[in-house]
Amino acid sequence: MKDVSRGSFEERAAAYRHNRSLRGEISACMTRWLLCCAVASGLTSLFDTLSGNSAAGIDVFVVLAAACATFIACGVCVLFVSAYVYVYLAHERW
Repeated sequence: MKDVSRGSFEERAAAYRHNRSLRGEISACMTRWLLCCAVASGLTSLFDTLSGNSAAGIDVFVVLAAACATFIACGVCVLFVSAYVYVYLAHERW
């Protein structure tokens, strides 16, 4: 992707057209993120079932489940931003 906030009007328009030509890469990246979030969701469920109800302190599986859930939350944010950029680039402006 190129920076469209710098340069003359022609340079910014050329950078925007370049970014529009690469928007297919964004959908491929979104697919990968979606797959990673699905795997992390499965791992969260797995680690949650393995954790049990131990009252002796923090179980390692609880920490692993929390880490996977944190990854899912960050991945959903990345998906929303990527979807916004994809829709933005699909809109004809220049």
